[in-house]
Amino acid sequence: MFLEQDDDPERGYTLVELIVYSSLLIVVVAVVAGLFVSGLTATERVQTVTAATTSGQVVADSIETNVRNSTDFLLTTPAGADQFLVARTVNRDSTLSWHCVAWYYSAAGNGSIYSKRSSVAILLPTPIELQDWTLVQEGIAPVAGTNIFSASGQQLTVNFASLAGDYPSVVISSSATSRAGASGGLTCF
Repeated sequence: MFLEQDDDPERGYTLVELIVYSSLLIVVVAVVAGLFVSGLTATERVQTVTAATTSGQVVADSIETNVRNSTDFLLTTPAGADQFLVARTVNRDSTLSWHCVAWYYSAAGNGSIYSKRSSVAILLPTPIELQDWTLVQEGIAPVAGTNIFSASGQQLTVNFASLAGDYPSVVISSSATSRAGASGGLTCF
């Protein structure tokens, strides 16, 4: 009634044992591979959304800083959803000097914001002239029901969605008030 135990040191694993061990190994490798792929996907998403957030904040900060340091600004809508913003602002160095800064939102394609700084007045650019402006960010869209720029008196509001590829866009919203009343000889618009 007792089973004989084989103490043969050269006896190997049985086929059933090998199948069980192989099945367990496959399950462990599948779980680890799934975690790895999930981690890569999460990393890509975080990098894409972070890049969209950072570039959107750079755009908003550039506009805010220059509008806050401006004596006045002019906002126009040249065609369709495009917008043109010009501000007369002061340099941030030790001597007081004025310059003009302009931003142009082009709704074409994925939406882009361009910027230009000059010591003379900046006029509405033609499509050819716009190619010489600095591209600040691509992948910008108005938040539903709003424009990228909106003005009320001396206050400018910037409100846009920074597109993040296949992921949800990042909404950037900010406002700045021009410090009207300073004097200077430069006319920007």
